[in-house]
Amino acid sequence: MKIVLNIFPLWLITVFAMAQTKPASSTSPAPSAIVSTIQDITGKRFQPDTVFTALSEEDETLLEKEPIANWGLAQESGQNMTYYNLVIGTRSYQLLITKSPKAEFPTATLLRFITPKSKPEPIARGTLKPKEEKPK
Repeated sequence: MKIVLNIFPLWLITVFAMAQTKPASSTSPAPSAIVSTIQDITGKRFQPDTVFTALSEEDETLLEKEPIANWGLAQESGQNMTYYNLVIGTRSYQLLITKSPKAEFPTATLLRFITPKSKPEPIARGTLKPKEEKPK
């Protein structure tokens, strides 16, 4: 009985955490604007695993039309974290790349800031894998 009481809170936390995010699936895939933007910035293949929020038409237009050159240079924050910034008027985006020491591949998270003082809103998260080289 003691084991059940110890495991129940962990199970409950897991259920609530899973309920807060919406896994990417064939019915709700990450928009191509997100995938292509992250792949162009990092030079790696982005495989989304979670889509947190839907993009507005304005977001999709901004992400599709903004050239990669307008994104800031990679900035390191600690040993296992890198980020890129894009600022368009009062709206800004941040691509956060983290690498856990135990993970095989890094994780990329795209964040949106609607105003300069707003809290970041996660848009999508996924794994960065090396691009597959096509045989010549």
